[in-house]
Amino acid sequence: MSLALRHKKKCLAALKNQQASEVVVEITAAATSPTDKDEYTRNLLEETLESDLQLLSERKEIAEKIALKRALLPRYLPHAHKYMASGAKYPNLILVQCVIWLIDIEDIEQALTLANYAIEQQQSMPERFKRDLPTYVAEELHDWAEREYKAPRSPFPYFSEVLDAVQSQRWPVASIIVLGKIYKLAGLLYDQEEDFAKAVHWYEKAEQVNDKAGVKTRLEQARKRL
Repeated sequence: MSLALRHKKKCLAALKNQQASEVVVEITAAATSPTDKDEYTRNLLEETLESDLQLLSERKEIAEKIALKRALLPRYLPHAHKYMASGAKYPNLILVQCVIWLIDIEDIEQALTLANYAIEQQQSMPERFKRDLPTYVAEELHDWAEREYKAPRSPFPYFSEVLDAVQSQRWPVASIIVLGKIYKLAGLLYDQEEDFAKAVHWYEKAEQVNDKAGVKTRLEQARKRL
């Protein structure tokens, strides 16, 4: 085989390899970013969401707002679930809004599923919110769990997921006030169940992160009951 022919074959092989690599890159990009159709649909949904948020702002009663959110969610949840199943990653306002509304209507199981995904992707809260997503979710779920505690009903197993996510820093909550509230509530819950070892553990964590968490007396009492 002549040198010229060898060189030609080498160039053709290199070109094929390059083309194959470009195809792989294109396929990967398609799997992790929205297609034109998806982006068009998302833009329409975001415009609709703005109108729906305006409708919500016109409702004065909390019960009316909750009822409207429950009615609106089926419009947006399919997009959120499709996005999660696709493996894509881009700022997704619809996903985050679904998290917010699911917490508001107390669909905690589904809220946790979407929240874990959104937090893992480091999604951002809408501009009208001052808290970041992990802090917002953690504090709102604390407030729900506290209502359950006072009912009295058990917020477990969902509150266990919140504790694990916060303590492991899968949900990076920087606010010592929010951390203190969550750990204090854990102590109260285990105190109520007369599991004083766990109550002491969580009261101590609450005091460690925030010495103004308000657990000193309860901590002393729980220690005596051990």
